[in-house]
Amino acid sequence: MDAYRLGTVPYLMVLIWIAVFWQMFSIGAVGLIFEVSSLFSNSISAVGLPIVPIMAVFFFNDKMNGIKGVSMALAVWGFVSYVYQYYVDGQKSDKKTLDEASS
Repeated sequence: MDAYRLGTVPYLMVLIWIAVFWQMFSIGAVGLIFEVSSLFSNSISAVGLPIVPIMAVFFFNDKMNGIKGVSMALAVWGFVSYVYQYYVDGQKSDKKTLDEASS
């Protein structure tokens, strides 16, 4: 803590806010699991993965490298795949409902 460049108080503030936001994330994830599904909760978590490195590049002048780029692309690809599958399943159920209503 003494070696932290900005001092002791900013170091403690970082630790406190990390703990607060981690608790908020955990409660939100559990809420999504109970209200929707664990798959949706995982998808929302995956959407957050590319946001953190992008924010680090903008706010902390962090370097963007290949590993970060690949991980961001995979996270976005996973979420888009989930949304597309949800759309396809919705189309199938809508068609089934229409077929049952017409007969």
